[in-house]
Amino acid sequence: MSGMNKITDFIQKERFYILILILILLFNLAMFFYAGHKAGTKKAKAVAGLNTREEREKRFNEITLSRKEMTQDALRKNERLVIIFGLVTLLVITVFLSGIVADIIISAAILRKRLDIRTLRAPEVRWTVWDVCKVIILFFFFGYMLVIQEAFWMRVLPFFKSEALRMIINTSILDSLAILFVIYFSVVRYKEDLKALGLSFKNFFKNIFYGIVGYIALVPVLVLILAATLIIINLIKYIPQKQPVVELLLREKGVAFLAYSSFFAAIFGPIAEELFFRAFMYGAFRKYIGVFWAMILTSALFAALHTHTVGFLPIMALGILLAYLYEKTGTLVSSITVHITHNLCMVFLVFLVKQTGAF
Repeated sequence: MSGMNKITDFIQKERFYILILILILLFNLAMFFYAGHKAGTKKAKAVAGLNTREEREKRFNEITLSRKEMTQDALRKNERLVIIFGLVTLLVITVFLSGIVADIIISAAILRKRLDIRTLRAPEVRWTVWDVCKVIILFFFFGYMLVIQEAFWMRVLPFFKSEALRMIINTSILDSLAILFVIYFSVVRYKEDLKALGLSFKNFFKNIFYGIVGYIALVPVLVLILAATLIIINLIKYIPQKQPVVELLLREKGVAFLAYSSFFAAIFGPIAEELFFRAFMYGAFRKYIGVFWAMILTSALFAALHTHTVGFLPIMALGILLAYLYEKTGTLVSSITVHITHNLCMVFLVFLVKQTGAF
């Protein structure tokens, strides 16, 4: 009976968030049935027919050959592009070899217990996993509210019909809201100071250095994981979907829009994600399941958020490094440095590939 009382009290106390969660589930259910109805039986069968091994292999070979030919054609016509590709390849090889050296040095330092990069001790936070769930519930709720309002704004503002514009505006608003939610639950509700969120400038430049060295050390791991993933993709003839932000950067041509999208993807997005995943989520999970499993779980959720099958393992490896740096330094400076560095590299590579016209 006491157990039932606890459940009843919990539902009564958290009825607002439970109601929102029910609305989110109902909305997803409605969208699922709507999508199924719209597709129709015939279309579903047609799509299923394309999922045979022979069709996948044919489509995979066509896309691979087309991209290869377009890239070679672009390189033949643009000597400057050849030079840039050569310099980038040389840089990647240099960073890869430097990463191996860094891994050996860091591993030796860890074994000898001489690696000390602590700035502050990672705090025992007062917020809970349920508070993390509340932020996620609010995030999805406002996300669906923005989607619902799109129909109205597309009628009122013609320029809002651009799918790319809607995506970047919605994502900017949601990431800003996520930051506000995190600050509300940690600083306002639990009366924690900003250091509890890893926001400290102590040893600022030293932590930036730790982040850069940490990322260089991670590069060989990322390359090996990505190489293994590409081998599997080629074996099963899988055609991965582009991430929305990558597709946006490849497709759009407006300079101002591309500049803002690049800033958001490389700077603002990483800051918001580090504040939520490392400072807020990792801090809460760490209390209940310990450092190791908190790193694994939050990194897996971090990778899943990016909804990209091919990139899941590399992004999870990145997430583990980000959590490790936050745990060891006690601040977000190193993890934000790694995240921004990684995203800047990815944005640069996307623009480089865009020059070939192969995607």
